[in-house]
Amino acid sequence: MTSKLLKPLCCVFSLSLVGCGGGEVFTAPASSEFAHGNELLSATALTEDASHALVATQSEVCVWDNQLKARLYDCITGQGAEHVELVGFSANKSRFFISNRLSVTLYDTRTGRSIGTWLTGQEIARDIAISAVGDTLVIAYRSGKAEVINTRTGDTKRFDIHRLDINSVALSADGQWAFTGSSDKYVKLWSTSDGSTRFEERLATRVNHVTLNKTASLGFAIDSVDDRVFFDLTNKKELSEVASYSNFIEFTASQFINQDKWLLTGSPKMKMRLYRVADGELIAEYEAKQQRQRTSVLSVAYDGNQLYSETSDGLLQAWPFDKISTK
Repeated sequence: MTSKLLKPLCCVFSLSLVGCGGGEVFTAPASSEFAHGNELLSATALTEDASHALVATQSEVCVWDNQLKARLYDCITGQGAEHVELVGFSANKSRFFISNRLSVTLYDTRTGRSIGTWLTGQEIARDIAISAVGDTLVIAYRSGKAEVINTRTGDTKRFDIHRLDINSVALSADGQWAFTGSSDKYVKLWSTSDGSTRFEERLATRVNHVTLNKTASLGFAIDSVDDRVFFDLTNKKELSEVASYSNFIEFTASQFINQDKWLLTGSPKMKMRLYRVADGELIAEYEAKQQRQRTSVLSVAYDGNQLYSETSDGLLQAWPFDKISTK
């Protein structure tokens, strides 16, 4: 980074948590839980409001209605559903995709029917993002290239965005802007129409995970050591940084919530955390139930009333946040 913010030590206690800036960190037990089977999941995704879930094992992918606690239709099986590692819903819940990193298939959520399949060729997909209505897919490749797919027409464009692996990609709601983080240490906001870069910043080390808000005005990036930065993408400047002395934090999922005032995250260590964007302060932390030796929070969601986490064990848990200030 060109400038570093002071990262004060965060002290965490089991019952009364204290944030890095001295503020209280809210925690509470889960208010409810529901298991999507008992198999270990290779990938999972929640809709933004947690009303639906995608759960993938090594041999099938199932779509669940979490309100009815039932599958919408028969699970997807066969060769196309094997070894799926990347899944996601469009924000309007009309489309979802699954990928084994060598191909990506788009489905109609209502019927479960395939809309189209695209092969990656000689490339290996590292991450995939989908627009709000499902009309745009962006595939981030290990080569540093990114492919933009118009799912309505089937047209594709491929751009050289980074010098090394693109480890994470996020997409604006309209699909016009992609935010990527790479092993070349850069984060970039770029146009999906022509590949031109609107914003870029170099972090200290390899960028592992990025998040973008719906309007592409706010971004977050985390590297492999200690850069965890919120960016004002409109004014092209650093906004704040997550305050922690931990040398390594990994996020498996994240999304901006509460009118972009908070960042909700999941991690490989059963943790779901809530950060305030304005100052990077940790304001809430929850621990998912561990059912195997290693349990990760793979997806997170917020419906305006509760927070949600889905783990690699296929357990959906709802969490209260009523005592957290909404400021």
